[in-house]
Parts: sequence; C-alpha cells; structure tokens
Amino acid sequence: MRAGGSEIEQRIHKALASHPLERIEGGYRLVHPHGAGTSTLRLVPVAAAAGSNAVAIAQIAAEYGSAGMPAFHATGVQRLNSWAVHGAYHLDEGRLWQKAQWSIHANEPAVNLAVQSILNAFGGQLPLGRSTALATSSAAVLKQQRAHHRMLARWEKPLDDGVLEAAAAILRQRGLAAAHGATAFWAELPLSGDCPSRSIDREAETALLQVNVGVPHPVAGVGYLATISLPLSQSPANAAEMCRRLNALEMEQVDFAPRLGAWGLHAPGDLPGYSCFIPSPEPLGGLHMAIMSWCLMRAAWLRDRFWKARMGVLFDALPASATPARNV
Repeated sequence: MRAGGSEIEQRIHKALASHPLERIEGGYRLVHPHGAGTSTLRLVPVAAAAGSNAVAIAQIAAEYGSAGMPAFHATGVQRLNSWAVHGAYHLDEGRLWQKAQWSIHANEPAVNLAVQSILNAFGGQLPLGRSTALATSSAAVLKQQRAHHRMLARWEKPLDDGVLEAAAAILRQRGLAAAHGATAFWAELPLSGDCPSRSIDREAETALLQVNVGVPHPVAGVGYLATISLPLSQSPANAAEMCRRLNALEMEQVDFAPRLGAWGLHAPGDLPGYSCFIPSPEPLGGLHMAIMSWCLMRAAWLRDRFWKARMGVLFDALPASATPARNV
C-alpha cells in the first residue's frame, strides 16, 4: 500500500487483510480452484492532473480458465457483454477476460458505496462472470447456474413510494426529458440537434438512459439494471468491434464513471448499447440516482468524442489499438 493512501484504499486493505490472498504489487490475487481462473485487484495510484481529483484507480480483473467454458468469438463476447456483471468481457489471445474499474477520488462523497462496490466486484466478478458465460450455452445450463448461486430474485421491500417520481422530477429540472414507472425511471440526452425527446420527433438523436430497480438478472439475482440505448434503427456492420473499442477506451480513462458495466450487443437485432447490472438484495438509498449520473456522464462522453449527427458513432475515431490491460 502506498504511503497514506486514500480512505477508500485504506478501508479496502483493512477489509482484505484477514483473507488468504496472494499479495501482489499494489493489490491481491486469488487463484480459484478447479481451473476456474484467477482474480486480481490492484489499487493503482495516478498522477495529479488539472481538473481531476482522482488519486487512484481500482482495477478488478478475472482471467477465466478454459475448462468447461464455451468458446466465444468476437461477436459472441459482445453479446455476452449485454449480461455482464462487474465489468466488461474481452478476449486476449483467445482467452476470456473480464475487467472493471473504479476511479478513486480524494474527496469521494460516497466512501461506503465505493469501498463496497470495489470489494463486491473483486469477490463476485469471477464466480458470477463464469456462470453467466456458461449460461449462454443452453436454457438448461442457465437454470443450473441460477440454482447454483441461489440469489434472491426480488426485493422483500421495494423502494419507497415516490422515489422514482422524485428522481424523474430532478432530471426534468436539469432540462432533460424524463419520466418514471413503477420499477424504472428514464431520461433522454440529446446527442445532436435541439429536440429533447424521441416522443416529440421520432427522428431525434437522443440517447435513452434507463434505470430499473428491483429487477432480476438471469444469474446474479435481484438488483439495479441501467441501460443506454442509442438512436439506431439497425446494427452497424462493425458493431462488435465498436463495442470492444468503447470498452477498452473507457478503461484508459483516469477520472471517469465507474466501469462496472459494458458496451455490448443487445437483442433483438444485435444493437450496440450499454448495460450495467449491480446485484443488491435490497434497495440502497440513492444508488438509483448515482447510476443514472454515471450513465449521463458516459453518454455525454460518447456524444462529445465519437458521435456525429445523422452518422452515429464515428467508428474511425475509436482507436483500433485500444486493448484492456491484463492487470496481472
């Protein structure tokens, strides 16, 4: 651990001190039994930069063992990313990996959330990620993996009445088109033009951001699901590579929204979009608003760097060399 370190780093080291983990530079490694794979957590300090108060990045990675795993090709990995929990999948020399990141700030206002999210990702990434990958092979295996983890499928007590209504109202106060339902709220972020909503003009280029609460994942139990849907009527020919590059580019950012989800290909039609599922056996305070804020930051990043009106994502603006580091 570097001298001093942030409160978040100190609390993570304290929480893991009593566990039988291999100490590596900047963090920990766990080799899972039966060839399931290897998990690593590194807390990497970052240099001070103008306009940023990020002091470190928590990097959580899983290298999956090949025994018993289905083989994934480039497109299949991006379809798998639509189910990803605790970070984005990618292939490295034919092996399946998964990676998540959390930018640690000196003045983090939600220390408990940051610490618990990082620890949850380190502990749950490989077991849930492996089961999710296995579950794509058949309905029978999906049922088997769901039963193996025995996660809660619903909240015993839902969010308090009026919480999602209030969340949508806050977004409207910020100038966004927003609404809510019984278990979700959503907003639109214009990617180009002046129209705030596709409900006004179906040709409006807006990203639809939605947060669903108390919904079940196919394997990982109940929790929060956030999605970003782009205004695309059909999937581009290079959609899988587009998602791979976006995921890799996110990992290169120092001060960014938590990278706990993934860009991937979504059914029907293999449309590229973003999704983030956070398992939670019960409602967690203002987590729904935090997740929406992360989606807004991510959609604005895409808009400002890679989107062009009437053309969509500028594929050639996404560096082809972007590759997630192995983190071992």
